[in-house]
Amino acid sequence: MSDRQITKETAATGAAFRAGVRGLRYTEHPDPAFDMAVVTNKAQGPNERHFETMERLPGLSDPVAAYEAGRALRMIGHIMDMLGSPPEQGRLFLPRLAEAALYFALRGERQPWGAGDTAFMFLEGVQAPRETIEAMRQDVVDYARERPEMKPRSSA
Repeated sequence: MSDRQITKETAATGAAFRAGVRGLRYTEHPDPAFDMAVVTNKAQGPNERHFETMERLPGLSDPVAAYEAGRALRMIGHIMDMLGSPPEQGRLFLPRLAEAALYFALRGERQPWGAGDTAFMFLEGVQAPRETIEAMRQDVVDYARERPEMKPRSSA
């Protein structure tokens, strides 16, 4: 038995994950009434829209890592849509991701589940040259760790 303590999910962790997966900015004390989604010029596909509906990912324990995991999942949905993956494929990915994150937490790992782990789960079954997989992983992680800039609303 391990002497490590399992860190429990908190309200802040869940809120940070939801902000990340929905494309909102990260704050220590999120206010959904104030936040607005980051504006992009690309239409969302079915996988990205479906991932946005997730309320939580079991096994997350750190708000910053949870936010980055949410953003990574958002980017994964975008990649799946860009590659023409059917929505069913995205729906099948989510339980695998949840199982992995929960198992990771139950093992009592010292570092929290984050963007790199989420990207790894997505790319685990991809059959492509190593360079392509590494570039995709890096794209997911870079996007996840980026903090979107919020432009002030213009008063008309």
